[in-house]
Amino acid sequence: MPLPDNDTFLFMDIDQHVRELLKSMSEGVYEKEHILAMSLLSAVAGESIFLLGPPGTAKSLVARKLKMIFKDGSAFEYLMSRFSTPDEIFGPVSISLLKNEDKYERVVDGFLPTATVVFLDEIWKAGPSIQNALLTAINERIFQNGRTTLKLPMKALIAASNELPAEGEGLEALWDRFLVRMVSNCIQSESIFYKMIRQKNLKSNHVPDYLLISDELYDKWQQGIEEIEISNEICSIITNIRKRLKAEIKKDEVEEMDYYISDRRWKKCVHLLQSSAFLNGRKQIDLTDIPILIHCLWNKSETIPTIIDIVCSSITSPIDAKVVKYGKDIDQALNCIKRKPASSNSQEIDEDDYVQVNFFYYNILKYHTGKTLFYKMDYSHVPTKQTCDGILYYDETKQAHIIHAIYTGQLYDYKIKNTQEAKKVKLSKCYGGIVIDNIPYAFQTKRTNAQPTIFNQPGFPSPNIALKILNDIRNELLVKLSEQQKLFDYYRNLFLSDDDMKILSKYLALCEKNLKEMEVKAQNASLLL
Repeated sequence: MPLPDNDTFLFMDIDQHVRELLKSMSEGVYEKEHILAMSLLSAVAGESIFLLGPPGTAKSLVARKLKMIFKDGSAFEYLMSRFSTPDEIFGPVSISLLKNEDKYERVVDGFLPTATVVFLDEIWKAGPSIQNALLTAINERIFQNGRTTLKLPMKALIAASNELPAEGEGLEALWDRFLVRMVSNCIQSESIFYKMIRQKNLKSNHVPDYLLISDELYDKWQQGIEEIEISNEICSIITNIRKRLKAEIKKDEVEEMDYYISDRRWKKCVHLLQSSAFLNGRKQIDLTDIPILIHCLWNKSETIPTIIDIVCSSITSPIDAKVVKYGKDIDQALNCIKRKPASSNSQEIDEDDYVQVNFFYYNILKYHTGKTLFYKMDYSHVPTKQTCDGILYYDETKQAHIIHAIYTGQLYDYKIKNTQEAKKVKLSKCYGGIVIDNIPYAFQTKRTNAQPTIFNQPGFPSPNIALKILNDIRNELLVKLSEQQKLFDYYRNLFLSDDDMKILSKYLALCEKNLKEMEVKAQNASLLL
């Protein structure tokens, strides 16, 4: 098969271009594909990346692989120590210029100021003079060489260390410059570890010329990134994340800087999301870009789990917020019908109106286990405002599930043959039935006009509230959640790892579970309201 000509990349879809670049970069690298992808994203976005991990975890290899994708690119690597000097990073002072022309300038060729990709290991050991120069180099991409201001060709600076910056040593400003922060561990999978140790020493893989990123193409991509749209939905999600971070700061024994994100950092975060959208071939940021923030918002390794929870839950936060609101609305309505009718003219269901099964049980309508009976002698002991414990088990003789309430002074001897099948439940009484695990269920009644009429009284909720909630859940929230799930399933973001997707799937599944439970709750409440 002939190789594409040099103009092929002009007609190649951007996402396909990036996909092939990542494939070339990942050749011969194991369990570092995500770090390579994020390093490419950082470079295109013009941001720096920090790798946290022990020695021997291919951190320097990431920089070498990244350098390969830039046409005529060069790299600079250096291992910092307490004794490192600016001469070793930015180049030595030119003796001839100092002697002959009285100019204090450095010979920068072959050092950081002329490199496309820079890798600095043990970054936190850099002295104050190096740190100050790096701050300007990282943020403004310039270097002051004597009286001359040099514009740096640096696309990305990758720093590494086996520890985070020590507090109280003035490293906060430099730490803040690294927008993307990744953890680089040893190989976890044994099978992949065996592949690594059996791998022969191969020559460095070559990236085809038509895939290389030239300065012209890089500038063209920057223009495209600036045009990426930021929708109100994305702004709302970011607002939710910001509120959650501020809430964490207010907690006891939490330092403010643990979750502090400056406005400058937020600006850079959004620009990174725009870069992700562009490189995935889209015109606007969507939900699949949001998880990238996991690698941008943590300041300490101990806060990573909290950041993961905040970012991932923000994706379903609009749905989750409505589920919580609907739950409160239904609970408020149920609390109203737990009270006695507001007037003697109101119709109230008497316990004699309930259909009795086998003389001792009430029939619970639409319980998920199928035919389910409640022991009627326990009903008077079930509280209205609080809850009590109950037990659910299957009775083979009655071919039905049975629910008993457990209350003080009760002598119970339930003939349960298989106690492993018994389940504890929480019970409370409501008008027309029973609330089981916070979900209302109606008892079967003898008369068809047993629907409560107390809602006609002032201060009581509309009897249609449960039906309205049920309609919103089925026609809006479940549809929206399904669209989100399809978005992550069918439009895989190039910069999300398998681990990212596993975490996201858990949050989407949890949202679906809560939504389904609220659907059942609303459906059963509609029988009572």
